Amino acid sequence: MTSDWHARSACRPMTAWRPERRRAAPSGALLLTAVLVALLAAPAAALPAEEGYALQPSAARYAIYRNGKLTGKVEVALERHDDRWIIRSDGSGTHGLARILAARDNEDVVGRLLDGRFRPDRYRRHTRVAGIDDRWTVDFDWDQRQVGIVHDRGDPLLLGMSSPGNGDALDPLSLKLEMRHRLSGPEPQLQFQMVEEDEIDEQNFRILATEWMETSLGCLATIPVEKIRHGSTRYTRAWHAPELAFIEVRVEHGKTDGNQLEMR
Repeated sequence: MTSDWHARSACRPMTAWRPERRRAAPSGALLLTAVLVALLAAPAAALPAEEGYALQPSAARYAIYRNGKLTGKVEVALERHDDRWIIRSDGSGTHGLARILAARDNEDVVGRLLDGRFRPDRYRRHTRVAGIDDRWTVDFDWDQRQVGIVHDRGDPLLLGMSSPGNGDALDPLSLKLEMRHRLSGPEPQLQFQMVEEDEIDEQNFRILATEWMETSLGCLATIPVEKIRHGSTRYTRAWHAPELAFIEVRVEHGKTDGNQLEMR
């Protein structure tokens, strides 16, 4: 028998899934509660990359753990408004020091489908910890292939994107959507240009061996993706579920010799 069979046999069977009605979330080690459908129309695995996106409104809720202890939650939603799409991510501290400091992290991006791809128009991020705010905004000019970055603690920046053949510049939320889209195609190329607070940074990822993972939706086959870092103890890994249109069911970020954050 294969190792995959042994891994799956250790998981509970995948349960039938449907949009969740409003009810109390399960207590204990909350893994993943999806409250609508995944971010891509089903089935993403059958959608060739060149055919572009097929989007529909969706939402998901995750718990955040710091060094194994529950510390907060994140709610992510994809909404449609006429010909525009909005991705929102709202995080807040619910336990421990994060709750005491009233930590919040709110992101949103507005964009549209153009030439079969999602293109962001404006990205915003607002973090607040212990009453101290930090805000920055990115405006995308696709005609001029430029991004304008405005940070409330610095001077405005205007940065040029690379040529179209080298990939489009993306904000953190748009990059996650593009990652799922590329994973649905054969031999995905996982090199991205991501807009940071003060630069456009090239980020590269690699695919690891398939893993079976227990989630609140059942036992799922997942594709782990790891960010490539050279000469660093930091790591970032995400597990994407093909059965749920490659949505992330777990994310880990931290240092091999330090703290670890998990979203699951």
